[in-house]
Amino acid sequence: MAVRVGKASDLQPGRIAGFLVDGKSVAVANVDARYFAFDDICTHRGCRLSEGPLEGIIVTCPCHASQFDVTNGGVVTGPATVAQDTFQVEIVGDELWVSTDAKPSPPAAETATSLLAQVALFAGLDSAALESLEAFTFRRRFGAKEVIVEEGRTGNGLYVVLSGRVEVVKGLGSATRQTVALLGPGEPFGEMALLGDWRRSASVVALEETECLGMDRWAFLTHLNRQPQLAIRILQLLAERLAKTNEKLIE
Repeated sequence: MAVRVGKASDLQPGRIAGFLVDGKSVAVANVDARYFAFDDICTHRGCRLSEGPLEGIIVTCPCHASQFDVTNGGVVTGPATVAQDTFQVEIVGDELWVSTDAKPSPPAAETATSLLAQVALFAGLDSAALESLEAFTFRRRFGAKEVIVEEGRTGNGLYVVLSGRVEVVKGLGSATRQTVALLGPGEPFGEMALLGDWRRSASVVALEETECLGMDRWAFLTHLNRQPQLAIRILQLLAERLAKTNEKLIE
C-alpha cells in the first residue's frame, strides 16, 4: 500500500528528501518536476543518500562518493557495486505518495483463490476453504473517477483490486477531503463489510480504469451457515489478531 509522505510542492526541483515508509528509509528526488523514490541507505557503507548532492539524475553519497542514477537505482560510479532499490511514486493533488510494495500486478490467469489468500480476513485458511469461497466471487470494472463505495453508506462486501488503482478518501466532495490510502493490484478493501451491516468509513474512487474481484456479504454469510467449520476458523483468526493487537497495546 502507498503511504503519504508529504507535499510535492515542498520538495523543490534538484532536491532530495528522506522519509520513513513502512519502517524503511526512502529518499525521494525531484528531477525537473519528476519524482523518483529509492532506498535512502547507500549499498556501500550505509550512509544516507538524501544528505548528498543531486546533479541531474545522479546522486552522490556524502560518505565515499558512490554515485547512483535516481531513475533506476543503478550504480554510476563506485566504490558501491550494488544498485539501490527503487519504489513507486505517485502524486495525488499536491500529496506525495510512495509505495515500497514491489508486488507485481496479478496476471490475468490468476485465480480468485490466490487473490483471496491475500485478504487479511482469509489469511491462514487452507486451500480447500479458499476454493469453497471462489464460487461466490464476481468481477467488475469501474471507469476512471467512478465511486466504487461511498462513505457513510452501508457496505455490502469485499473488493480486491485486479488491475488499475484506487484512492481511499475521507470527506469526498467536501472542503476537508483527505486521501487516506492508494491501493493497487492485489490489495483488498472493505473486508469487514463481509461480517456486518456497518457503514463505510471512507469512500473508494477509481483513479483509472480499474477491475476488481468482489464478494457479496449475503452470499458469504449464507456460505458460512452451510460451512460451520469455516466460520469457526475465521472466528479463530479474528481472535488471534485481536490478541496480538492487545499485546501491542500493553507494550
